[in-house]
Amino acid sequence: MTTNYESRRNFLKKGALGGLSLALAGSMSSFSWKMDEEAPLVYFDGFTNVGPKRNKHPAERWSLKHLIDEMDHCSISGALVASVLSVTYDPMYSNLDLSKQLKPYPHLFAVWNLMPANTGEFPPPPELEVLMKEHDVRAVTVNPTGNNWDWKTPEAIELFRWLMEKRTLLIIAPDQFGGLGGVKELLNSYPELPVLLTGVYWSFQRTILPMLAAYKNLHISFENFQINEGLETLHRDGYTDQLIFASNAPTMSAGAHRTYVDYAAIPREARQKIAGGNLTRLLHGLHPPATKENKAEDILMHAIRHGKPVPVPVVDMHMHILHEGLNGTGWHYRMHNGGPSGVFALIKKLGYAGGGIMSWNGVVSVDSANGNVTTTQALDVAPEGYWGLANFDPSHYTQEELAKMIPEVYKDKRFIGMKPYLHYGIPYHDPSYDIWWKYGNENQLYGLLHSTRSDLQEIETLAPKYPNVRWVIAHAGSNFRMADMAIAAMKKYPNIYAEITLTPVQLGIVEYLVEGAGEDRIMYGSDLPMRDPRQQLGWVVFSRLPLEIKKKVLGENAFHIIKPKLDSMPLHSIPKHFRSFRGQ
Repeated sequence: MTTNYESRRNFLKKGALGGLSLALAGSMSSFSWKMDEEAPLVYFDGFTNVGPKRNKHPAERWSLKHLIDEMDHCSISGALVASVLSVTYDPMYSNLDLSKQLKPYPHLFAVWNLMPANTGEFPPPPELEVLMKEHDVRAVTVNPTGNNWDWKTPEAIELFRWLMEKRTLLIIAPDQFGGLGGVKELLNSYPELPVLLTGVYWSFQRTILPMLAAYKNLHISFENFQINEGLETLHRDGYTDQLIFASNAPTMSAGAHRTYVDYAAIPREARQKIAGGNLTRLLHGLHPPATKENKAEDILMHAIRHGKPVPVPVVDMHMHILHEGLNGTGWHYRMHNGGPSGVFALIKKLGYAGGGIMSWNGVVSVDSANGNVTTTQALDVAPEGYWGLANFDPSHYTQEELAKMIPEVYKDKRFIGMKPYLHYGIPYHDPSYDIWWKYGNENQLYGLLHSTRSDLQEIETLAPKYPNVRWVIAHAGSNFRMADMAIAAMKKYPNIYAEITLTPVQLGIVEYLVEGAGEDRIMYGSDLPMRDPRQQLGWVVFSRLPLEIKKKVLGENAFHIIKPKLDSMPLHSIPKHFRSFRGQ
């Protein structure tokens, strides 16, 4: 994507936003920070994947050049590189071609995709060993599902036993073995085989954590395992040597994932093991030949690499909260330290200036009335800068009940947002919601909508009907298709905005949204504590956006959403860098 920001509109122009630049400059003293004298961590990426993909969006990153650019940008010193074509074309041919492509790059190391020799497409282990030594291949992967072979045949057993004998690192994904049950069977069968499991999602916690205890040959990456306070708890529980930094770049943002490590509140020695030391050990001493460092990084990237708070105000537009002391919420959700004390302590370290808080029980657990109580209790103990979003569910309450409940909650002027949810089972443009939207329009509230549909018809219906509401598309950065729909909606209606958060943290999508919808319409959100906020923060900070636009996305664009409520909100609930605009 070619980006031209030279002709962009100045965010700090005359009018409603006049003087905001001075206010921000005045507030910067509260975000002062000191450089860490410690050298930044050296990163060795345990899994990247390049090559043409089926059904790829034109803007999605995929090539070796994209990977190298991302590594240079994010100061990643080396990487293991797999090939998409080794699954979608002849594996052995593609393995050799990958090694040939990587030969000019001494900091990149090939991951070969292997199969048993019984189909005539692959050499048997003795011949394969010669080839791997010739090309210095230290890590391999297998894809029994993707390449449609049985991993329990005698020939497959011979292959796995040979890999175990050589202590060759095997990189796999759960879906290739029918899920975590199949992975357990593999680990039981080959207890000395070092395994790196990628594609582990935050929803796997209750299964994967006991597996780490049971199988010391199991290692996991966290490109999708974005659990709240994850590295802290895993280190505390003794799993540091089983954790591997792996980014899945260039599909995903490498900067997002390194932020998780850079900000981990664990000893530096442990962070360095995770960043690359553990991988070097598993690869029998292989390591990047030199440390890479982006000398052109901005102050935000520099701060993160040194573990310091982001030195500009950060306003999170998508925050949940649990009851104090809870670590889980039912279903497959586990959120360590997800109550107010844990959440507010963590985000203070990151440089947060405020944001919008909503309950979890009132949204995903569809206990909307009690969810508003949860949010109220969190606001009672919140630091300065935080406001609330309320929940009302027309599937559980009559219109007469809602008519009483809605104004009662909004008597608390800390509540300025509306947050329905798809689990209520009713489309947002259904008439049963109108009582809430009309109240919001009359009182200039804003709405954060996680669509119930695969399109954005709901928000495009509501935006012109309720023009005094600022409608925020939740998870607009989930994928490029969603980004396209969000951009189209924002171009149609000036009162539609978008926040970015979701686990995939696709490389380039934040820039894509800004380029398509304008630098004033895109906002940071994390969805904490369902996922840890650090990867979402790093996704923005390590984007290719100019520094001034990163500042807007991270904390300035939220002004457009809360501006109509500045005069009625309690001062305590307003982020400090917006307070000078009360009464304007």
